[in-house]
Amino acid sequence: MGIINMKEKKYYTAGELARLFNIPKQTMLYYDKMGILKPEFVAENGYRYYSTPQYLTLEIILFLRKMDISVPDIHKFLENRSRDNILRILDRRKEECLQQIDQARRLIHSLDTYRNTLERSQSLPLNQVLLQNYHDCRMFLTPIPKDKRGGLSTISIRARHVREAFSHCFCKEKPTGWVISEDDFFHHRFSHSSAVVTKSGPPGSDLPCNYVRPGGLYISLHIQGAYFHHGQDSLERMQDFMDKNGLIPDGDVFLFPIISYWVTNNPEEYINSLSVKVVPAGSK
Repeated sequence: MGIINMKEKKYYTAGELARLFNIPKQTMLYYDKMGILKPEFVAENGYRYYSTPQYLTLEIILFLRKMDISVPDIHKFLENRSRDNILRILDRRKEECLQQIDQARRLIHSLDTYRNTLERSQSLPLNQVLLQNYHDCRMFLTPIPKDKRGGLSTISIRARHVREAFSHCFCKEKPTGWVISEDDFFHHRFSHSSAVVTKSGPPGSDLPCNYVRPGGLYISLHIQGAYFHHGQDSLERMQDFMDKNGLIPDGDVFLFPIISYWVTNNPEEYINSLSVKVVPAGSK
């Protein structure tokens, strides 16, 4: 028989009321501590006793908690119950749910994008120089000062860059790469990078853009293995292609990982993408 209709018993202990709603007794004690469900009285033996008003209040609390309304917000509502206030709570919670749905959709898109990248990596043409026309590409770029290139200084700069990038997007949808200056790369200096870079995406994307890689004619090369071990071979392949086709470099080299330490412990299984803007020889 329900608590409201019972005449012979007007009060329930915390444990008894908790069992009516199938919740832990500790939850009742927590609500008491938070000030949203005080007992009708506390007996000399320390038992807390609840009556009909507390039953009704607990019903409200559990309903709102089911909607993931915070305890502080429930406390405020219980102190000032009204139709307008409950409507405001419902509308605010609905807006939060819509935002969560939007975030989930974005995450699903990011997961699909990364999955597609991994699947395509199985059929990439390796060690083959390609000539392609690139559009302008919006990027988030962090320069590495010359006196900070190499060692822990570079790692510290990359860590700050990655932290900022990760705060705006799923890290693997827009992978973080490196910029190797034209002078360093084409003078066989492969150990230092001049910047850390992450593609920003189109206008309106979460990750801000502070650099636009210019569009134009580019040569690209997918190499297998760690870049530092295959830099010389990559340079020779790209230089040979440019010499045969009357081209010269016109900018820095961009290096983006496709398969990296995220996927394998074996550096020889890495796959990296190198690209550099080119122009006809004699045009600059």
